[in-house]
Amino acid sequence: MAASGTAEVSTAAELVSAIREASYGTVKLTSDITIYTTLVVNRTVTLDLNGYVLKYGSSSAGHVITASSGILTIENSDYTKSHNFQKKYNLYVNDFF
Repeated sequence: MAASGTAEVSTAAELVSAIREASYGTVKLTSDITIYTTLVVNRTVTLDLNGYVLKYGSSSAGHVITASSGILTIENSDYTKSHNFQKKYNLYVNDFF
């Protein structure tokens, strides 16, 4: 059975919990979130940035997200918010977050 609910999250702890919860087909950000450990996805889920930024705030090398199984879809359902990004080390980084 496919997951169908939507979880709205505003903290790193809520994000991690919702990604793990099998009943949510979509996890939607309601604020900018900084995570300090890799977000591990082990199922099929959509991550809706909703115009917000998901930032990896650890000073150690790592990945923001690792999808070890399932399918991760990342979308942005709110294009009205603007962000300033600059290219740094072949990555685009938010310069004001």
